[in-house]
Amino acid sequence: MRLLQLKKNLFTKIAFMFLVAALTSSCSKDKNNVDDPRAGYPKTVTIEYKVTALSAGLTKLDIRYTNETGADTDLTDQALPFTKTVRKSVAYAESAVVSINSMLPGSAKLEIYVDGKPVASSSPSSQQYLSGIAQYAFH
Repeated sequence: MRLLQLKKNLFTKIAFMFLVAALTSSCSKDKNNVDDPRAGYPKTVTIEYKVTALSAGLTKLDIRYTNETGADTDLTDQALPFTKTVRKSVAYAESAVVSINSMLPGSAKLEIYVDGKPVASSSPSSQQYLSGIAQYAFH
């Protein structure tokens, strides 16, 4: 009888140890397995905007781009080709945008580079009034 009680007590202790081990291992968080898309933000990047004419006679455009502060800079009758480089700290889901407008017909190419890599482009074309946008969201 005493042997049976010792076995029961030993079994209870072993079962309790396994239960504690299972609970503590299942409740711990492995931070390396969580893919947080916001990881690494904010970060400082170099953004380059390029606008080039694809049609003859298109020499100037109204251009708007996201500047170093995150606000828009408007340029009227900007000569083409246009290139602007800004260095700024960006947050997750923040956007870099370049857009054009013209009262003339034609076609142009808008490009955005981040740290030297192309991330967005657009080639709007119109027979009347030219308008276009290229946008990149940081993620």
